[in-house]
Amino acid sequence: MMRALFYKELKEHVLSRKGLLIYFALSILLSAMAFSFVTFKELSLLAQVEVNMTFIKILLGVGILISIIIGSTMISNEKEQGTLESLLLTPLSNLKIIMVKAATICVFWFGVVIISIPYFFALTYGTQLLPTVIALILILGTLLVFGFSLFSLAFSTWFSSTKNATLLSIVLFVITLLPMFLSTKMKKAGFAYVLDRTSPISSTLLTAKDLLINKLGMSTILLDILPVFIFFIIAIIILLFASRYIKLMGGE
Repeated sequence: MMRALFYKELKEHVLSRKGLLIYFALSILLSAMAFSFVTFKELSLLAQVEVNMTFIKILLGVGILISIIIGSTMISNEKEQGTLESLLLTPLSNLKIIMVKAATICVFWFGVVIISIPYFFALTYGTQLLPTVIALILILGTLLVFGFSLFSLAFSTWFSSTKNATLLSIVLFVITLLPMFLSTKMKKAGFAYVLDRTSPISSTLLTAKDLLINKLGMSTILLDILPVFIFFIIAIIILLFASRYIKLMGGE
């Protein structure tokens, strides 16, 4: 039964016209960015490390947004379309239903990673950066994107409206993204400092910088990635709690 539900979710969100169109649009975006980096004079003068850092930011940002949109529609769409009742009548528990939907988002993200590999290969050509970049995307990128998608999936179980679930997911994303727009001086004290130190996005980018540019040791790297792991664990806890409250809209 879980396999049948998994195939259903894959057809709806990954192998559907919508999913393939997203992959196609992503390929166009990454192609345009890679072409800009290697063609325009000003961009081609950037060090390859800086180019790859920028490319990682773009990939993670797009990956998070797509995963948020998919996750925030998975349960609330079932409620709006009236298909949740038939899903709840299956032998599957709420937890198993949530696990299948989360696995679908994970598959979608790995599809994004596979699409990005040729671009990273081209942008790291002539260097030894490729293994490190791929490891960053596969490990930290997966934890980050999957963490946001689990939050959005939890919001989708709580709200009957897809719009509300998506809006709250995007607000969470924007809050964790704020440190990127603050000056270095602002991030040294007060709320901005706390936000910067706890933001999983800031943590991921700092880890990438320390690995690719600063070449720091493993002890520093482990401290850098700690907020990402904490964010991911909190996302799992929130989703497990939310899975207990999957129910139909009032009146159904």
